[in-house]
Amino acid sequence: MAVAFGLSELWDPVVRRNPHQFYDRVRDSGGPVLQIDPAGNRLWVVAGHADVLHGLRHPMIGHEVHRHRPDGPAPAPEALSEVARIESRQLISLDPPDHTRLRGLVSGGFTARAVARLEPWIGDLADRLVDRARRRGHVEAVADLADPVPVNVIAELVGVPEADRPQFRAWSAAIVSAGFDGPTATLEFAAYLDDLAARRRADPADDLISELVAAEDRADRLDRDELVALVQLLLIAGQETTVDLIVNGLRLLLTHPAQWEALCDDPTLAEAVVEETLRFRGPVEIVPPRFAFADVELAGGRIPAFDRVGLSVWGANRDPAVFDRPHEYDIARTDVRRHLAFGYGIHFCLGAHLARLESRILFDRVARHLPGLRLAVDATDLDAFRLHHDGLPLRV
Repeated sequence: MAVAFGLSELWDPVVRRNPHQFYDRVRDSGGPVLQIDPAGNRLWVVAGHADVLHGLRHPMIGHEVHRHRPDGPAPAPEALSEVARIESRQLISLDPPDHTRLRGLVSGGFTARAVARLEPWIGDLADRLVDRARRRGHVEAVADLADPVPVNVIAELVGVPEADRPQFRAWSAAIVSAGFDGPTATLEFAAYLDDLAARRRADPADDLISELVAAEDRADRLDRDELVALVQLLLIAGQETTVDLIVNGLRLLLTHPAQWEALCDDPTLAEAVVEETLRFRGPVEIVPPRFAFADVELAGGRIPAFDRVGLSVWGANRDPAVFDRPHEYDIARTDVRRHLAFGYGIHFCLGAHLARLESRILFDRVARHLPGLRLAVDATDLDAFRLHHDGLPLRV
């Protein structure tokens, strides 16, 4: 029997309260489901684990659709505004060869070995945050625990001076919100980065900015817009998604008492908490917009050429064909490592090792030193999908 969908159902406020029911129906529908997004674009939603994985690997599904359209390439850079130029050079919006070149410039700083060297520094920061929360007796999970760790760690890696980080945080929030202030924040950040890059050219340091500036004189050089776009993505993606992971992990633990008790009894389960939180409620619902470069067969149906493809990570990570009891949060599950929260293939999340390390350390410290942690509001009052914005008040 065919499953009926409203054309813009995914954005219906009722559906947003529990979109997993929508993705369950998509999996049962027997094909990709057409939706019209708020901007009027056609989006074919795919939610089965095998189908999302296929889409992530498909050679004819990607980002730079203008390279394949018969009406020619994208507008020349000089025809775009500065904000549009920077957005067009984001790593998550590119395909090879540019994606390969730019990712290669920064990937060395995010390997498992490189990230592991940060563990003592991150642990010290987490200890200070937890100690301050214990002395105060209350804590706001986003501002006091989840936010400071990734903000400071990624800024340290990139080379943003400590005194500039509050301003950077404000820019990041404005850009991610996609609101009225976003373009202004992008331009201010670009001007700031121009100045920081100039300082690093004159006096290099042991940070990523200095490495990228040095690349300007090599064969793999990057231009100014690429530099701004790359650093902006690292700084924003490196904190926003990890904040989401940490705060949702805390919410899930404190609304599942048996799971919280298990972690407090054995804090080495922090790694399991990270992986199950990524599966159950990861930071990315649908991977950044991709397009079919030609008519594509996917999920039992055909997606027309040049339409958007909505590969739902949330849907894939609740697929009962892969995960036992998919709608249950269980840090003891044995099938969790099959989740796709960090994507797959050439666009696999560059900061996956760092996000896992930061989150694991914080969950470990909270369980060891704040075992009495509890919600300061009724759980029924929480909007499960806006915690990053609205906060999560806790008592110690």
